[in-house]
This record gives sequence, C-alpha cells and structure tokens, in this order.
Amino acid sequence: MKVFSSGSCRLVRAINNGHNKIIPIHSMFIDFIGNNFLGKLHNTKQHIQFIKYINDDIILPDEILYNFLVLYNPKICRDNPRDDIQISKENIKQQFYDCEWYIFEICSLKLYRMNGFEVQHELTGKFDDYILQSKEDLIEDLHTIRKMIPPHKKILFQTHFRPNIIYNDDNRVIEKRELIYNVINDFCKKNENTYLYDPSILLQSDHSLFDGDTHFYDHGLIKSFEFLYDNFLCVNEE
Repeated sequence: MKVFSSGSCRLVRAINNGHNKIIPIHSMFIDFIGNNFLGKLHNTKQHIQFIKYINDDIILPDEILYNFLVLYNPKICRDNPRDDIQISKENIKQQFYDCEWYIFEICSLKLYRMNGFEVQHELTGKFDDYILQSKEDLIEDLHTIRKMIPPHKKILFQTHFRPNIIYNDDNRVIEKRELIYNVINDFCKKNENTYLYDPSILLQSDHSLFDGDTHFYDHGLIKSFEFLYDNFLCVNEE
C-alpha cells in the first residue's frame, strides 16, 4: 500500500515508522532526512501548491522554493545537491497517483505569502507577517484538495493537538484549532472516502507520548502511526 503524506513532523515522521506495513512516498525520519522528503507543510494552501508543484502544474521560482520547501533552503540543507532534490520530486510524481491513501495535516490558519506564492514562516523568519484564513476559505480549499485526488482514492486529514480534549478541560480550548477540527469533521461527514484523524484522542489516553506542547516524542510517533494504521489505513482497505 503506497501512502502520500504532507504535513509537519507530527505526520511525516509518524508515517516513516510504517515501512514494514506501507510504502510512504514522502516521509521524514529525522533532521530533514527521509523517503523523498522535501519539506514540512502546515496549511491547506501549502498542500495545494505542493501537489501542483509535484505534478508540474506550476513552476516555483528559486526564491520561492528556498522559502517553501525545507530542502531547497541552503541555510538548512547545504549538503543536498539540487539534482538530488529534483530526483526526489520526480520520484513522488511518478508514484503520486499510485497511492491508496493521501494524508494531509492541517494545523494552521496562518497563510504566509511572497510574490503571490505560499511560503513558510520558519524559512522567511517573518512570523507575524501573515493572513488569517477564513472558515469559508478553508472549506473551499478542502474541496479543492478533494478534487485534486481521484474520488475513489482515500484522503485522511490530520488536525493539531487539542489540549481541551487531551486534558479533558474546556478552559484549554484553542479557538483556531477547534475551528479547523470542526470544519474538517463536517467536511468528512459530507464527502465520501474522506476521513479525519485527531491525534488528541491518542494523547488523551497517554500523555507520555508528547512533550506537553506541540510535538510527539519518538515513541509517540510510533504510536501515532499504529493508531493511523489500525483505525484508518488497514480498516478501510477494499
């Protein structure tokens, strides 16, 4: 079973733990090293741009690539030759439509842009220069992603950690994360072959799996893959 994943380390590192059960065509082991790994992404518009870039539907100028995909940024990956990165992109492209599952982590409503393209704040250093995505725009992007993947193929959307669920405490609600969760949950109920994974459910049962903030520990990444596999990937196999 081939699986495409696009997201932060919470997803792309977790998926990398599945080599004995799945074939991840884009994943990260550690320190920006992985299977065809190109970058960590966080919002719907970054995912859409990434898919278009992989399939050569758009051309991204070098200055955008340096601020969009981690492995193009010379400050982060000086030792990765450009040819290797192009090979990784081509490897993903050749296998993209062979996948049975497409997993996208949507954990932010902050949109960072440069010259009309999507970029990452971690690479630009401009943490406060963003547009906040509206609920309506988020819904529209979910439809766009669903249309970019063949309708008989399965999509799984992963959300961010929700401390109100993890700790069973309504006083710890993070409104933007709840908005993302509620919109995706409603979208998945209305669209076939589209599912929601909230890692907060996993963390609720075992707080030792993460650092208490935004990252899984290594054993948490393993448990997250196991949860993904047992509750989604193998359950919905035809």
